[in-house]
Amino acid sequence: MSFDDQIRAALDGTTASLREHLEAQLRAFAEHAARVATGERERAADERQQALKEASERAAEDKQQALKEASERAAEEREQALKEASDRAAEDKQQAVKAASESVAAEVRAQAEALVGDVRSQAETQVGQIRAAAQKHAEELKRAAETQIAELRKALEDLRAQAQQQLDAARRIAQAEIEKARAEVDKTRADAERAQTEAGNVRADAEAARADAETARAEAQTARAEVDASRAETEAVRAQSKQEIERIQAEIETTRKTAVVEAEEVLVARLTAAHGASERKTADAVGRAYTDSHQTELSRAARLVDAIRNLDDARGLSEVLERLVQCSGHEVDRAAVLLVKGKRLSGWRLAGFTPGGPPARSIDLGMEEAGLAGAVVKSGLPASRPSDAATGPGLPPFAAGSGERHAMALPVCVGGEVVAVLYADAPRVDEPSSDARWPAILEVLVRHASRALEAMTVEQAAGLSLPRPMARGSHTAVPGPVEQAAGGDEDAARRYARLLLSEIRMYHEPIVNEGRRSRDLMSRLHGEIERARRLYEARVPESLQARAEYFDQELVRTLAGGDRTLLGSAP
Repeated sequence: MSFDDQIRAALDGTTASLREHLEAQLRAFAEHAARVATGERERAADERQQALKEASERAAEDKQQALKEASERAAEEREQALKEASDRAAEDKQQAVKAASESVAAEVRAQAEALVGDVRSQAETQVGQIRAAAQKHAEELKRAAETQIAELRKALEDLRAQAQQQLDAARRIAQAEIEKARAEVDKTRADAERAQTEAGNVRADAEAARADAETARAEAQTARAEVDASRAETEAVRAQSKQEIERIQAEIETTRKTAVVEAEEVLVARLTAAHGASERKTADAVGRAYTDSHQTELSRAARLVDAIRNLDDARGLSEVLERLVQCSGHEVDRAAVLLVKGKRLSGWRLAGFTPGGPPARSIDLGMEEAGLAGAVVKSGLPASRPSDAATGPGLPPFAAGSGERHAMALPVCVGGEVVAVLYADAPRVDEPSSDARWPAILEVLVRHASRALEAMTVEQAAGLSLPRPMARGSHTAVPGPVEQAAGGDEDAARRYARLLLSEIRMYHEPIVNEGRRSRDLMSRLHGEIERARRLYEARVPESLQARAEYFDQELVRTLAGGDRTLLGSAP
């Protein structure tokens, strides 16, 4: 239901309620008028009876003086006159009561219509005011949403750049694995060539045997020339020798073909093994790189959530700035908060700077002298300085002289006024990486700190004491689900095991499907499952007796679809 429909329904309800109230008043007035008319009739009847009684008394007296007939006629005439007078009086009274009722009802109706008109005009005025306020609030929400969408779009672009860089790194690793596999293939090809060389040696042996056969044939011919008498025997020997030579040639040819086939099979087997090993190594390398990247992103997101919660848990203005410096120090090497005091910047807290540097409270800089931090106070917008920048505002004096660094300054605003500046810097990064996302993270922290300071300022100005959020546990130790609550260790352990194994199923879905068909999930995903088990054991306390059982149950439920036989055996 729209806002106008709600207002219209409220007006209709008010009008109906007012109408019912007026109708009730009219009914009450009519009943009162009826009671008044009834009372008048009763009084008229009483008066008539009294008049009749008096007339009877007078008639009784006259009876003694008048004749009986005259007395009866007089009595009849008096009775008729009294009846007509009574009827006329009753009719006049009823008409008077009816006219009064109609007059009062008309007056009440006019008052009701005037009251309804006033209520409707007031309601329309209030509706106009509410609609204008709602329109203004909607425009403010739209502007805030557009700002947040722009920030989220920028963060998404950063994530895409980081993902592209990680993908390039994975490709380089895969290319190295492929080169290694090619080297193994070359080695296998050399082995095949050696096998072919051996086959050539076998062929040479066959040629030698053939030469021996030729020698035997020559000797047979010599023996035939010398001994003509034994020609038949020589022919028999020659035939036998020929058969033997043919048999030897057949054996040599068979041996050669067998050697060639065996060499080809060995070559194909080694090529297949090398290709499979290369694919497995490539897949493992890509999986490890993606898993490491995913764990890094989870850790970074958990750290950002912890930082937001730490800012929310702050109890005062100074504690908000203190926690802002601490949380920023987790993202960069060095961070500092400078307070704006008129036309100068005064140090508040430092994090990550060398102990030999100046104390934070001793820093007192003019806007021009503060360089990048002073420029932020003047513009009210975040500003950064790349490590290789040749122009623009310089670094503050307390941050200079530390080599090539990427620096950034962000304004902490309260009510549109810059009250403090967060300065942060980090070493130069030549290639895009996840470590280069710290400017966006710091901007989120500074914006949230500004909102927290504004809320505290409004509370203090209004004299309010709003409840602060309770402190929550940190999630930076091991990326994953929320920390376990007291009494819910078993449920938390099951949820964490389900999360780890669901990630394996999501990121390795083709391997999971193939492993289910082949019933060898454990051998195909052994590395990923063991990595998830180590993360699970590092997170779940040893005091939980059935923690291993929970992981195995979720392994069967999530990866094997509830069928334990699909897991197979571990390699």
